[in-house]
Amino acid sequence: MNGDSRMESAFTIEKIRKDDPRLRRMLEVPEREKQPSFHATIQLLPGTDELQVEESFRWRHCRLTDDAFNRLRAVGLRGRLLVTGCGYLGRGPYQARTLIVAQRQLREAVDLPQPDGCEVIYYQVGDEWRMEPPDAPVLQKRFRLSIDPANQRQTLLWAEAYYGSEAGGGGGAFTWEAAT
Repeated sequence: MNGDSRMESAFTIEKIRKDDPRLRRMLEVPEREKQPSFHATIQLLPGTDELQVEESFRWRHCRLTDDAFNRLRAVGLRGRLLVTGCGYLGRGPYQARTLIVAQRQLREAVDLPQPDGCEVIYYQVGDEWRMEPPDAPVLQKRFRLSIDPANQRQTLLWAEAYYGSEAGGGGGAFTWEAAT
């Protein structure tokens, strides 16, 4: 970055014809792939203490439950949980829920399959990502976590709307402190 605080954004509006193959691919997405879903990003500040929620307002704002907290505790996480964001694809009721728990910056981009009609927890152990339950049904579409090229201390999240598409949504999921 050059220090200029102004941000530039650009987009192009393109008229799509009814016979455009991109439109057909979007309309031919299997119903399973279109299910409404919820996802939350949670930063784990590791520690030796029992698991606890920091800033419970964010926890409630993202509609995270005691059951979700108990599942995170059951996988053996210790320290403090800080909700960094949440998002939705489609309209509720949400058939799939994903909790993504990270404790440090990635070394490289990672793709995490979106759940199929259930709740999953992805949690980071070193450079590895684990899914709980490990045998949960998943879809082809994914969440992509990557390092922001403009800010190496930020992890970006992209929630793919359907497999292979550029449609979806996301943004900054985690911001990491500089190494001391």
